[in-house]
Amino acid sequence: MNPQLMLLLEIQDLYLQKTALLEEPGFDSVQEKHFNIDPRTAAEALDEKIEELKEGLDPAIQLRCERGFPTLGRMVVPVIGGVCYGCFVSIPTSRVGDQNQGVETCESCGRFIYAPR
Repeated sequence: MNPQLMLLLEIQDLYLQKTALLEEPGFDSVQEKHFNIDPRTAAEALDEKIEELKEGLDPAIQLRCERGFPTLGRMVVPVIGGVCYGCFVSIPTSRVGDQNQGVETCESCGRFIYAPR
């Protein structure tokens, strides 16, 4: 898999973890009660790690990432059976084979796409 896609998947995972920590009802109290973790401090640590990982992205990908994650949530999605799992639109077969060579995006929803093994 392309190294840039690997970074994007790591960033997405951390971003979704932060979102769950701050927005899911009761999630923060579980973190405090059972793990003795302050949710705000944990969110700040996640933000720092996200920013650190973003520095490894190409500038164009980094910009697209910064615009997409706040609105789309899941910015990196698989293509299975020729279908983007972000918007469920068919991806042209000419693009499906080359997905893991570079960083490709869905023409319909703009999410980063990859073909799982």
